[in-house]
Amino acid sequence: MSTFSDDKKPGPTRRRGRPPGGGLSPAQAREALLDAAERAVLESGTAATMEAIARRSGYTRAVLYRHFANRDEVVGALALRATERSVAEATARFVGPFDPQRVITESLVFVATEVARDPLLARLTGEGGFARLVTAHPEIAALLTESYELGLAGCLPGSLRPGLGSAEAAGYVLSIALALLMGAVPDAGDPDAVRRYVRAFVLPALFTDPPPLPG
Repeated sequence: MSTFSDDKKPGPTRRRGRPPGGGLSPAQAREALLDAAERAVLESGTAATMEAIARRSGYTRAVLYRHFANRDEVVGALALRATERSVAEATARFVGPFDPQRVITESLVFVATEVARDPLLARLTGEGGFARLVTAHPEIAALLTESYELGLAGCLPGSLRPGLGSAEAAGYVLSIALALLMGAVPDAGDPDAVRRYVRAFVLPALFTDPPPLPG
C-alpha cells in the first residue's frame, strides 16, 4: 500500500552526492579549485594537468574550465594568491612608527630570503624564474607595485629625491625585488648582505637622507 495520500504526488527523486557547485558559491568553488591546484603543483610542478586538478578538487573538468580557461590561467591565479599571502605576511611584520626606509629594506630582505624559498612559487616559476611569472601575469606586478606605492605615498614631503614620485620609486623597488629573486644580487640569501646592498644602493637612489652604511 502506498504511503502517499491520493491527492499528494511524490516529488522528484533527490539525487545523491555533491549538489551542483558542491553547495559552494562561485567564489568559494574557485578557492577550492585553487586549493586543489596548489596541492597538485606542489606534487607535480607545472606538469600538473587540468584533469589532475579537477580530480583532486572533486569537481569535473567542465567546472574547472568554467573558472579557468587553461592551465596558464590557473598558474597565474596561484602565483597571485601566493604573492598576496606574502604581501600580507610582510605587512604584518611592520609595527610601530612608519619608517619607509626600514619598510623597503626589510621587505626586500623578506623577498630575498623567504619569498625566494616559497615552495609553491619555486614550483610555479620553473625556467625563467619569478620574472617570467611577472611578465606573463601583469596583475602580480601591479599588486607588488601598488603595495610599494602605498607605502612610499606616506613619505614626508621632501624625503624622496627631488622629482621622484611614489609610483616611479615603487617601480624601481619592484625591479630590485625581481633582481633579488633572480639571484642577480650577490649573496641574496644572506639577510645582512641584502640589508647592506639596499642601504648602499637602493635607499640613496630614492631618499634625500639615506642612513649611513654600518662600519
